[in-house]
Amino acid sequence: MFEKLKKDYAVHGCKFSDLGFLAMIGYRFGVWSANLSSAPLRWLGGKVYGFFRFLAEISVGITINREVKLGEGFHIVHGWNIRIHPEVVIGERCGIMHDVTIGTVPDQTGAPKIGHDVFIGAGAKILGDITVGDNARVAANSLVIADVPPNTTAIGVPARILRYTGREAEEKTRD
Repeated sequence: MFEKLKKDYAVHGCKFSDLGFLAMIGYRFGVWSANLSSAPLRWLGGKVYGFFRFLAEISVGITINREVKLGEGFHIVHGWNIRIHPEVVIGERCGIMHDVTIGTVPDQTGAPKIGHDVFIGAGAKILGDITVGDNARVAANSLVIADVPPNTTAIGVPARILRYTGREAEEKTRD
């Protein structure tokens, strides 16, 4: 737990006041306490985790259940009003902004799977049993309800996929 917290501390700019880092402390403690070998300690750890999760919810509005699978280097860029469903899987080196929801759709099963090196902009909603590919970007205030291929940008409500065409690089080489 402490090695992962050191990495989280570095990712969040080495600031204890960073709201995202504070939420990560609660998440890391929750994962650690759920894996304790002693049943009484696991029970006590669960109660402490529940208290910290409640504090994070009412103070900064961040809900990251300990059942969420987070990859190394997960970064909460702006920590405020973030909701992540317990079944979500997030890859390595992903960053999310404030007001993001990653969750399920009523009357459907499955939660999103986010690839590696994904950036999710402020206010984005990613819902349902979908996959966001590696190196993808989700633009601010977008509603993603379908798969996002790797190396693309999802933008709009509902989100549409933009692919990089390379035109900017071609124009620079002509000049």
